[in-house]
Amino acid sequence: MTSQGNVSGSLVDRLGGGVVALARLCSIVPFVYLFVYVGGAFLIPESMGSTWVWIQRGVVSAAIVCLLVLFVQHPRPDRRPAGLTHAMAISFMLVLPAIVTSYWVGVFGAFITPLLVVGSAVWERARRA
Repeated sequence: MTSQGNVSGSLVDRLGGGVVALARLCSIVPFVYLFVYVGGAFLIPESMGSTWVWIQRGVVSAAIVCLLVLFVQHPRPDRRPAGLTHAMAISFMLVLPAIVTSYWVGVFGAFITPLLVVGSAVWERARRA
């Protein structure tokens, strides 16, 4: 019989561990919550509609801010943990959860981290040349 701590630890390990797992969760959670959002939209009262939309927008915003913080903590590609660059580079996928709620700040914000990651890689390569 396994304890709950071992199960959640193995999930974090399967996602890459530490900051890599956090970055991957920042891309995964808004998509998972998207299904909750769409399913719940049929079940909630009409008076809760705007609150429901803002919860999804908050999830997307939290993911974008978390990814930006991770980039600030690990700006140089050669010093990032293995897998972190990829996890931050694919965060443009947050555009879909943002579009569903017409959250245009989130749509544009979803491209900031990938552009920073690409820019830092180009900068590092140019600096080495």
